[in-house]
Amino acid sequence: MSSANQYYLKLNRTAQVLEVYEQTDNNTLRELYPLREDFDTSDYALFTLKKSIPCIFGGEGRTRTPSGIFRIEHISKPHEEYVSPYHPHYEKVKFFGYLEVFEDYFIHSDMYLPDAAGDTFRQMKPISAQDVLTSGCIRVPQEELDWLVEHIAEGTAIEM
Repeated sequence: MSSANQYYLKLNRTAQVLEVYEQTDNNTLRELYPLREDFDTSDYALFTLKKSIPCIFGGEGRTRTPSGIFRIEHISKPHEEYVSPYHPHYEKVKFFGYLEVFEDYFIHSDMYLPDAAGDTFRQMKPISAQDVLTSGCIRVPQEELDWLVEHIAEGTAIEM
């Protein structure tokens, strides 16, 4: 099994969580369903919910989080700095670590003022802690983002 297929991500808008599903072995399919002995399960993938991560995402109109099934295009290094122009009150903000869904749509954590750095941001107060919507990205807690950066592979499917 390739690591890109080990997980499947799904934005559950109703519950306001990013669900992380992990692929199980194909024997689980036989355990759950009455299949013929000669049925080949190798072409099928079964995923079970591993964790639900609280998140916020975009609203309507220009700040809407896209809908569809995409693949993670790029994953940053842990705490890699990204400068973003997408905040309603600041010209530039930073976040540390991300999964790029496409173009300027990411899964990332809280945002900080431009003077924050990878080795100091944890001691600073995020400017986005009270936000209830994003400009279209999916925002998760930093410790959960750290887990995602470590475990999710480029090419992983995400349903948004």
